[in-house]
Amino acid sequence: MDYREHAKDLLKRKNSLVSAYSAIKEELYALENERSVCKAAIARAEAEGRDSSVYEDRLINLLADLEDCRFRKSVVERELKKLEKGLESLNEYQRELLEAFFSAPMRYTAEELMQKWFKERSTVYRDKAIALEQFTRSVYGLVQL
Repeated sequence: MDYREHAKDLLKRKNSLVSAYSAIKEELYALENERSVCKAAIARAEAEGRDSSVYEDRLINLLADLEDCRFRKSVVERELKKLEKGLESLNEYQRELLEAFFSAPMRYTAEELMQKWFKERSTVYRDKAIALEQFTRSVYGLVQL
């Protein structure tokens, strides 16, 4: 098993994971608010002697949605922590290489990096491979089984 492929996939999903984390936090906040409103509606219905089963059913569904949302948030957080740990082990040049080639690829990535860092094309690609291997070791502990 080549963990470099997993590392590449993780780097490619970086922007999506950041967006997902933000969206999940907002969803969690909205569900928490809705749960509070539903609990208040149940209390109000019981105080007024009305049937609260509709609100209780909704609360049960909300609790299931909250649990699912918390689980998804923990998965995304775990992936983001892997990314953070892997990237923090690299220097600025290596981080920029991986970002440019995997997280935010552009049309002339190599040429732009060559100009910015005053490197030859072969050096940029060699350094990218070295950075990917170091990132992979930092995240997964090994490169290949």
